[in-house]
Amino acid sequence: MPPTNWIYFDTSPTTWWLLNHLALGAVSFWVIRRQQPLPDWVFLLIIGAITGLMRLPVFLYNLPLNPDESQLLAQGLTLAYDPILYRSVDPTTSGPCNSFLLTFFYLLGFKLDFHLAHVLSWALTFASLMLIYQSLKRLQLSLYAQLAILPAVAFVGFVQDEDYLHYYSESLAIVFLSLNVYLMSCWQQQKKIRLFELIVFGISTALIVLCKIQALPLAFVLGVGSLVSIYVLHKQQFFIYASVLTLSVLGVWGVWLVHLWSYGVLEDFYFYYIKANVLLKKNFVANSPKSPLTLLLTFPLIMYTHGKGFEYFFLPLLFLGLFFIYFLFTQKRPWKTLIIKHYFWVIIMVYVGMVIITVIRTGSFYPHHFTYFILPCCLLTGLFLAYLPARWSGLILLTQGVYFSYFLIGTVTQKGINKYPTFISEIKELSPVSRAILQYAQPGEYLVVWGWDCQYYVETQMPQGVNENHSVRSAMEHSLQKIYFQRYIRDMIRTRPAIFVDAITSETLWMDDTARYAHENYPKLAQYISDNYSLKATIKGVRVYVKIKTKLKPDKNNTDFQPVNQNITK
Repeated sequence: MPPTNWIYFDTSPTTWWLLNHLALGAVSFWVIRRQQPLPDWVFLLIIGAITGLMRLPVFLYNLPLNPDESQLLAQGLTLAYDPILYRSVDPTTSGPCNSFLLTFFYLLGFKLDFHLAHVLSWALTFASLMLIYQSLKRLQLSLYAQLAILPAVAFVGFVQDEDYLHYYSESLAIVFLSLNVYLMSCWQQQKKIRLFELIVFGISTALIVLCKIQALPLAFVLGVGSLVSIYVLHKQQFFIYASVLTLSVLGVWGVWLVHLWSYGVLEDFYFYYIKANVLLKKNFVANSPKSPLTLLLTFPLIMYTHGKGFEYFFLPLLFLGLFFIYFLFTQKRPWKTLIIKHYFWVIIMVYVGMVIITVIRTGSFYPHHFTYFILPCCLLTGLFLAYLPARWSGLILLTQGVYFSYFLIGTVTQKGINKYPTFISEIKELSPVSRAILQYAQPGEYLVVWGWDCQYYVETQMPQGVNENHSVRSAMEHSLQKIYFQRYIRDMIRTRPAIFVDAITSETLWMDDTARYAHENYPKLAQYISDNYSLKATIKGVRVYVKIKTKLKPDKNNTDFQPVNQNITK
């Protein structure tokens, strides 16, 4: 656990912020003015230190920043006890890799708490930045590589919105996407493709879909791009190289599917991860009033209204892009004067378009979905800088300028500049509900929470006793609700959790109507709880039930308790 007893942050750590702003500003001005890059190790050490130090208040903040973070931590903890996916854990829209990564750290001896999640979020983001930086260098954009990622560094370091600071499910997928682009940039530099690199590319591509299913279109674009690279660089051996790539992807998925089949959860994987997620928009965002074409045309407005600070990252790219287009046509230079072969940049532009489609597809516009833009936008910024006169390099300071302005305004008006003061974390680190739970159970025993309050799993370090740890798909009306609810009951019978918590209150996310979503409104669940559990505590509407010390009584006459595969077949 971080040393919270000797370092604290209040709401206005002015000196801390000022020093980091000045440090990043000094590095930026040095590179712009001298038009010479710093040594790689120096540059990466500086940006790593600045982003890490600016995240230190968040590292010390042992509270959930976003509901997704609690879900992933609970899943990682549960898989340490029962590692069979869809028998113990349904990651819903997140891929299993995000949860298994947390399980890996748990097995190494780390406690799966919010400290770890916040540090891991930064580490994955910084890993992506390093891969993007190395990609720019391989594209012969050495000086511009350092300039191009400075807006991303400013965003990662100074953003305060929790959507970009928590352990979000896109972060690991972005690392693999960045790795694939890095490999493609290596092929552009060396004018050949090594078979080992092709195998790594294929494995990475296969894992992307197991990190985040929404990233599948992005993986597909890069996969097609890799085939284009193979054709250009190894036309005579295209089928051999393409076969190696294909077999690498199929090898990972073959092992994964055989693993699921051997434990009898293969059809569950298809149903809950693929089919259910395809129907997600229909089931939960069906009332979106705008058509896909309207959303596409109004995307700049969507970014402005939902970006929560990400729009500041776009400012340098926007202005550099406008000047790039102007110079491209007014100077009448042919496309071959670009730094490298133009087909790579066509792939990147298609990638940008696919990111836009991915973001608007569900109509939910979660801010952390915008982080898919960091990879292609940094690359395009490097291209624009390399093509434009040096005097335009100062535009990359726009993102830093906006955040520095907010720092000055917050300091002068005394509104506070830090949303994550350490003392709040220490006061609220263990909620009253979790304290009550731990009076009747202990870490390692199964816990079930009806509602959307997965932080109780994390605070008590108790694994989830049901696949779906936030109950939305089991409780809310949609086309697949019956199947989800039946699985919920089956899971409780299987795990016999020590504690059942009804967390439905007026403050519950999505399910804030207690008269509609309390567990008593679901007869089979209500009967099961009534027969096997006793109410021990009620805390601000949250009810804690403890298992009765007798043999549990499943309903033998209940014909709904059938394997999900049979429900699908019917």
